[in-house]
Amino acid sequence: MNEKIVITGGTGFVGAHLILELLEQNNAELFCLVRAKNTSVEQRLHQQLAQVIQGSGYAPELINQVKKRCYAVEADLLGDITSLATSIPSGISQFWHCAASLNYEERFAAEIYGINVEGTRKALALACALNVGYFNYVSTAYVAGRNTGVILESPMAEVQSSNVYESSKVKAEQLIYAEQDMKYRIFRPSIVIGHSRTYHAINFSGLYGFLRRLIQFKGMMARVQHGYLERESIRMSVDPEVPLNLVPVDKVARQAVAIACSDSSNAIFHLTNQTVPTVGEALEVLFATAGLPPPKIVQDATQYAWIDEKFNEKIEFYNSYLTGYKQFDRRASNAVLGEHANTTQYAVTANNLNEYCDWYCAQLAKTRNQVPVSR
Repeated sequence: MNEKIVITGGTGFVGAHLILELLEQNNAELFCLVRAKNTSVEQRLHQQLAQVIQGSGYAPELINQVKKRCYAVEADLLGDITSLATSIPSGISQFWHCAASLNYEERFAAEIYGINVEGTRKALALACALNVGYFNYVSTAYVAGRNTGVILESPMAEVQSSNVYESSKVKAEQLIYAEQDMKYRIFRPSIVIGHSRTYHAINFSGLYGFLRRLIQFKGMMARVQHGYLERESIRMSVDPEVPLNLVPVDKVARQAVAIACSDSSNAIFHLTNQTVPTVGEALEVLFATAGLPPPKIVQDATQYAWIDEKFNEKIEFYNSYLTGYKQFDRRASNAVLGEHANTTQYAVTANNLNEYCDWYCAQLAKTRNQVPVSR
């Protein structure tokens, strides 16, 4: 009898890749909780997975496995999902909770907490009703908030979050720690970017959101103060030597599934990258991609000109990821993955980061009128 798995967030960036890795690595049947939109949930799921298969270089015949082994179940984490236990077969071995709001603005706090915290509470309740063996939760390495130094693969106790998104993920993790009726694993990816070979992505926050802000800022300056950015560098107060932990989405998905298939007794795993650029190196690539000279790093905001103040207001959210040294401990992850823990195919360096950025800019050029400006 094939293993049966439930997954939320399967139409999202990480969730879609997790589904494809699960299909490739075992013979499981997947029951995917999908929110209804303009099409049927089955059509929406299959279309999104087909897009990822094509864009990320999976074997085209994998779409046949999607149609054969992925069952779409209509569900909305903002509503009651516990009743779905009667429409999902018994014998569910694993529950993957990937659905999340990636928003970060304080004005959306109610929505963010509703999906990330209350949605997790409801997912746990459904998993308990299904009597699953393991609850696998996709969190973020940045539950560490403003903590610096070595970040352990352990529960977060006292932490000062940098934004409402991080705070919501901390609270969601705390709900899981308190769960007494089933085993759990918490996976903490860092800043997820496109596929390591094709650079394909379907979510454009994080790295891409910062790059988009640069491009928008350049366009604004060309209108209001033409030529300024050719003469002057933007000043930023960041830590240029801090590692910027960018991790390709295929590494996150492949390693998460490999860990879930293991007999590890650990419960928390960092899905971070070992080879990453420094903040200074990454900023040079990002600014060059946007057609801007590299920023001038200064000690603090007292050295800003008025235009620097305007720019840094625009990218305020990202500043917390450009300061404060963090070293993500990976002993639990590495113990499971062994020699596969760090392969060069997933390295993100100053030399190849421009490939990810160029891919995104090409997509941005195609869909410029459809891209939201709020992220």
